[in-house]
Parts: sequence; C-alpha cells; structure tokens
Amino acid sequence: MIRLLRSLSTLSPRSAEIQWRLVESVPAPTYNTGCTFCQPTFPPDKQINFDQNLNKSSRIPAKHVMVLTTKDNKMEHFESKIENWKGTLSNEIGKLKHKVPIAEGTSVSSIVLQNHDTVLQEEFGINHYSNPQHQLVFLYPDMKAIKFDIMYTDQFITKYIPQTQKTTVFNPFKKKRVEEEEEEEEEMRKPAQEINVDDANFQETMIDKDLIVTCGHAKRDIRCGLLGPLITNEFDKVLRKEGIRDDSYVGEITHIGGHAFAGNVLYYPKQCKSNHDFIWYGRVFPKDVQGLVEETVKNKKIIQRLFRGDLSKYQ
Repeated sequence: MIRLLRSLSTLSPRSAEIQWRLVESVPAPTYNTGCTFCQPTFPPDKQINFDQNLNKSSRIPAKHVMVLTTKDNKMEHFESKIENWKGTLSNEIGKLKHKVPIAEGTSVSSIVLQNHDTVLQEEFGINHYSNPQHQLVFLYPDMKAIKFDIMYTDQFITKYIPQTQKTTVFNPFKKKRVEEEEEEEEEMRKPAQEINVDDANFQETMIDKDLIVTCGHAKRDIRCGLLGPLITNEFDKVLRKEGIRDDSYVGEITHIGGHAFAGNVLYYPKQCKSNHDFIWYGRVFPKDVQGLVEETVKNKKIIQRLFRGDLSKYQ
C-alpha cells in the first residue's frame, strides 16, 4: 500500500529537543548476528587512520540534502564524483551553481536505502525507473521528504536551500580545462534572473523515521566500499533484533569526507531540530553497531571516541 504524502499542516508537532549526553566509548557486543566480528582486509596503501583524534575531524553541514533518486540503486556503481554523473539531481544542482549558487554549509549527498525501490514505491509513490524525471529528496534538519520533477531543480534550490551571491574569485593555482573555463565565464556574464517558484511543483511530507547511513562509496575510496555494506547489514540485523527496525531508514551514502576514518556513519534522528542533532561517527566497525544502537539510537548518547563533530558543543 502506498503511503499518502501528507500535508505538513496536518502533522502533529515535533517532539522536544534532544538532550544529548556524552559517553566515552562504545560498549562491546553481547551477541553475534553472523558478521558482528567481520573485519575486511584493506590494501596496504588504504589503511584506517587510528592515530588522529576524531574530535572536529569533520565540518558537519548546517543543511544536508539527501537525494534518493539516481541512475542506479547500487552504491558500488556510483561514479567517483556523483556531481559529474550526468542525469542525476546532483549533476543538475552542480550545473546551476552560477545561476543559484548554494551557500557554504550545505551538503548534497546521494543515499541508497535497504529495499530502496520498495521504499520509494510504497512510501512515496515513486518508480524512478519508469519516470526518471521524478526526484525524491530528504532535507535535514527541516525533516522534509520532497518530491518534484528534475526540470524544477532551480526552483527546488531557490525554495529549500540557502543561496549566496554570485562572485568570481580568481585562483591562479586552480587548473581547468579550456572548455570548462569558457562555460563558467559565459555563465558569469549572464544577467541574474529571478526564479519564480511555483509551490504546486513540490509535494512534501515529514520524515517520521530515523536515518542511519554509512559511507559505501567504493569508486571514491575502497575503505568505504568494503566497510559500508558490512556496517549497513549489521545495523539492519541489530535493529531488527531490538524490535525497532521499522522506525529507521538504513542505507549507504556517497562521499562525506574522511575516507581514512572509515567506516563513517551518520545518524539523523527523527527528532532533528538543527545540525546539533547530526551525529557523525568515524572508525566504526560491525562490532560497534550494537553499542551505537543502544547508546546513540535508543538512549541519545554520543560516543566521544568515535564522534567527528565538535564535542565542546555538547559539554
């Protein structure tokens, strides 16, 4: 049964702000799901960095755009730079960077959920393969799932994403192909045009589940490609055993930075109010998943040794 897209005005008020607490380390697992202790072998030149302190090792975005519709639902097939993959929403957003430049602090990622096509079809009424123009985006911390046609990408950016003023900064050290420079110069010469947004082009519903995604972008870095699927599958099994699998979207995400700190896990609870609630972890392995579910998902505690944000904001 397809879940009807609900009007935001009919939804109940969001719950109170999360009071995050800190805990030093992740508890050891108490059972084996079958791959709890799986440990991939990494190439000699692609080892995990266990030396660096993870505190402030990532600049967590103020706004995060998660694209669920793309040309393939297998993360291992994704191009190394998703923004250069023609036909994707990330590529369309990139092509509009001079017309509607996105403000600093906004990240655009693509995600693939477990049972991805079923989720899109049954929960949001999208069959991306029969109509690839249809797009579905999760927007955080707005907690909105937004459905629209890719032809309205400029309107989407204007309506939902902060923009910055168009500027040209000369960088003598940045090398570009001649055709790229000519295209950019042509775009910059065009007069700025106001983009009229028709709200009828967008269907919104509130996100009412947690999101747990692990970087599995294999063509960008093999460490993420090896660890991502293992961690994702472990979350699926542990959440099922704990009886809370239906409360979460679980999957993989494209490059978020910090390959050397794989596995990189992002937890966005359904109670998100701001990027203060974006929990980014690094150096996560399948054996850590039970502890993360218990401490972070269920009890809203941040594991200090794994946290890639700024711990001082939670003390």
